[in-house]
Amino acid sequence: MTTGKILKYYLLWQLAILVITALSAFVLPLRQNYLGVGIQTYQSNPLLYSRANFDGNHYLSIAKNGYGYAQQAFFPMYPNLIKKLSAFINSPVIAGLLISNISFLIALVFLNKLLLLDNTKEVSRWTILLLLIFPTSFFFGAVYTEGLFFLLLISSFYFARTGKWWLAGLCGGLAAYTKFIGIFIFPALLVEWWLVHQDIKNLKSSIWRKKIKNLIPIFIIPMGLVVYMLFLNRTVSDPIAFFHAQKLFGQARSEKIILLYQVFWRYAKMIATVDRSNPIYLNVLLETFTGIIFLTTSIYSFLKHRLSYSLFNFATYIVPTLTGNFVSLPRYVLICFPSFIILAQAISKTGIKTRKILLLSSAIIFSLFLGLFARGNWVA
Repeated sequence: MTTGKILKYYLLWQLAILVITALSAFVLPLRQNYLGVGIQTYQSNPLLYSRANFDGNHYLSIAKNGYGYAQQAFFPMYPNLIKKLSAFINSPVIAGLLISNISFLIALVFLNKLLLLDNTKEVSRWTILLLLIFPTSFFFGAVYTEGLFFLLLISSFYFARTGKWWLAGLCGGLAAYTKFIGIFIFPALLVEWWLVHQDIKNLKSSIWRKKIKNLIPIFIIPMGLVVYMLFLNRTVSDPIAFFHAQKLFGQARSEKIILLYQVFWRYAKMIATVDRSNPIYLNVLLETFTGIIFLTTSIYSFLKHRLSYSLFNFATYIVPTLTGNFVSLPRYVLICFPSFIILAQAISKTGIKTRKILLLSSAIIFSLFLGLFARGNWVA
C-alpha cells in the first residue's frame, strides 16, 4: 500500500468525521456536562471543540494548569507536548489536535511498513481500512493520547523488527511515558530480541557483544513509567497515584483483581436488565462485543503471529478488564494491531458481498458513536 493511498484513506476518514459531527447537531441533543471547553466555546465551533470532550478536558487542563485533583490518572507526555506547542500557536485545543492527527497519519505509514514485513499488500490494506472504520477510531483524531501512543507503539515494534534497537527503546520509553499500557512493550521487545538472537547460546560467538548491545536499549522502556512514578512520589507522595485515581472517575472500577469470566457474567446480566431505550444500552452492547471479539483474536494471535506481538496484544486486552468491567475497552483495543491483522486476514478471504456488509455495518456504528461523542455523550 503506497503512502499516497494511505493519505487518501486518512483524508476520507477526516472528512467523514467532519460531516458526521456536523450532521449530529441536527439529530442529537447536546449534553453539556462533559464538554471539554465549556458550552459557549463549544457552540462557537463544534466541529473543532467536539474533539476535546471528556478526557480531552483533563489533558487541556493539565497542559494549562498542571495536575489537579485525581488527574494523575493521565500520563504526562501528551499534555506536556500540548503545552509546548501551545506556546507557538496559542491554542491548546488546536495543539492537541495537531499532535494527535499528525501522529496518527505517520503511525499509519509505519503500520503499513510493519505489516509488509510479514503480510501481503492486501492484508495491509484491509488492516488499515478496518482500523479507520472501527467504531471508536475517531479517538485517534481527538484530544486523546491514542494517536500519539499508536505512533510510538508501532514505531517501537517496527524499529525492533528492522534492527534499530536504540530507536525501538526510545519510542517504547516515550510510549510508557504516554500511557500505562506502554510498559508492556518492554516484555514484548525482550521476546522480540530473543527471537532475533536465539543463537546467543553460543557464548563463543564473535557477535556476542553486539547482541548484548542490542538488548540494552530495551531497558529504556520501563524508564518512561519510572520517571512518572518518581514525579508522583515527589508531588503527591504516591508513586502509583495513576492507579488509585481510576476509582474516582465513576466507572465502577475495582482496585481488586476481577477475573474475566466475572466481567462477562456482569455484562450478560446488564444486557438482560438495562432498559433498551437508555443510550447506555448501546455502550453495553459495544463493550460486550468488543470484549468477545478481541478476546478471541488475542488468543488466536498466539497461533498466527510473532510471540512479541501476541504478548503485547493480550496484555492490552486483559489488563483493563482486571478492574471489573469493559468500560473504555472499545477505545483501548484500538492499539491491538495484531487483532486487526487477524480480522483483516479473515475479511480478505470473504466474498465481495460479505465485505460490503461488514464495512457498511462498521461505518454505521462508527457514525453513531462519533455523533454521540461529538454531542457530549460518553462512548469509551
